[in-house]
Amino acid sequence: MKNIKVILLIIASCFFSCDDYLEEELTGGITADGIYSTPEGIHFGLNATYAAFTALMGNDDGGDNRENGWTLLTLGTDTYTNGSDGGNKSFNRYDTDLNASAGILQAAWEELYVGINTANTVINRAPEIIEDAGELSQILAEARFLRGYYYFWLVRQWGAVHYSADETTGVESEANRTPVPEVYTRILEDIEFAEQTLPEVQNDQGRPTSWAAKMVLAEIHLTQGNYDQAAQLSEEVINSGTFSLVRPVEDLWNLDTNENNGEVIFSFQYADDPNFDGSGNPAHLFFLMEYDKLDGMKRDIANGRPWKRFKPTDYLLNLYDMEDERYDASFTSVYFSNNPDTAPPGVMEGDTVVWLPRTPLSQAEKDTRPFSSQIYNQDELTERIFPTSRKWEQPNRASVNQPEGSRDFIVYRLAEAYLIAAEANALKSAPDQTKALQFLNEVRMRAYNVDNVAALPPIAAVDLDVILEERAKEFAAEGKRWFDLVRTGKLVERVQLHNSGGAPNIQDYHALRPIPLTQIDRSSNDYPQNPGY
Repeated sequence: MKNIKVILLIIASCFFSCDDYLEEELTGGITADGIYSTPEGIHFGLNATYAAFTALMGNDDGGDNRENGWTLLTLGTDTYTNGSDGGNKSFNRYDTDLNASAGILQAAWEELYVGINTANTVINRAPEIIEDAGELSQILAEARFLRGYYYFWLVRQWGAVHYSADETTGVESEANRTPVPEVYTRILEDIEFAEQTLPEVQNDQGRPTSWAAKMVLAEIHLTQGNYDQAAQLSEEVINSGTFSLVRPVEDLWNLDTNENNGEVIFSFQYADDPNFDGSGNPAHLFFLMEYDKLDGMKRDIANGRPWKRFKPTDYLLNLYDMEDERYDASFTSVYFSNNPDTAPPGVMEGDTVVWLPRTPLSQAEKDTRPFSSQIYNQDELTERIFPTSRKWEQPNRASVNQPEGSRDFIVYRLAEAYLIAAEANALKSAPDQTKALQFLNEVRMRAYNVDNVAALPPIAAVDLDVILEERAKEFAAEGKRWFDLVRTGKLVERVQLHNSGGAPNIQDYHALRPIPLTQIDRSSNDYPQNPGY
């Protein structure tokens, strides 16, 4: 949807309020009745519904919420721990600062509900405005897809949440926690409508298709333990022939030629021009090591602006076999000197000056190289020095310090359909290990760049641990891990095993986030907090 230039609609009325809001005087002429009275206004509102998610993942004009979505999805797992910088380390440490007052929770909560309320407005008003039946069906299907997806986010993060399918037009202070099964029932109604109504192909990149809706349904059923349905839906996507695995795997992240490649099933789009998308997708800032303060290096556009928020765990780095091409496609472990003024003796511009080898070197082996002091074995990595994720590199920025990014947020790609199918077939009522292995190995063959299963390291059977390891390798730094660990009931176990920052404090109740204090305070009735907070 790069060609849909989204202007964020500022009618962010939610179901809570406070006295301060009641005292403010409306000075502008923008109202919902004014905007949604024409077909153009309905389409404007639909586009604004998409903007709620891009805002959640960092697209805001002031930059205040850049880290909200990425922090919720990345920190406190077995694959990523905190880097040296940033104020959100409590989401990795699970300490007492992870509480209902955390601003990051309030911001994410409100962005999602803004998107839901905008979707509700479009859904409720479009039938009165849009005369063409086909156009109306398309609008309703997209809006219901987004509403269902946003509630899916909410229920996985917070459990029972307030559900409303009605447009909020005035001050509402009463809210109730709708039971989780009921929320899922309503989500499924929305996504099933979208799956039945949306076309298989959209003219605009970034608008959901029926295949995207099938993927949401597959993930919902996987989350609920409905493995037969998850298997059927994911296999329908695989067997459609509409999508294909990109080879080699590193081409998945080619910004110039391949962002909307044949593997992508659905993504939220960011505009190339930051004038249209505020701060855009800021992920390129978060996964970088502090290369720019090392000898022979200075900050440049190609290597990025390191904010050092998210560091891969040793567990993640050790998962990859040496023959698995996903490691080099996912991580930067070598830096070439771009600053001869500070380079060690014997290092010329363009020479290797920083190296994070996968196989540890002895000091004698290090000493054979002029940059020996900047060779870091895995046990020498720190919160500042670690392999950088390549998946969000933004080498087309206009300046060294530009924080805006334009990479799309990929929600689903074909590799996930294969891995959902593998997991579901292994766990369904009549397990089918033949199918499970077949689907798993499709992803693995691409990873090892082979066409023969016999060339892969053998796996005898698919179980939950095999799936979690494969998903860790395939989707590193793609924002899926926290949901995966919660869905499988493995969050506490795996953080305790593989994340030393979170291990001492994490408990079972951390599988849900605390309800933001602002929600509780603004509700005129009792809005219960999640246990443990």
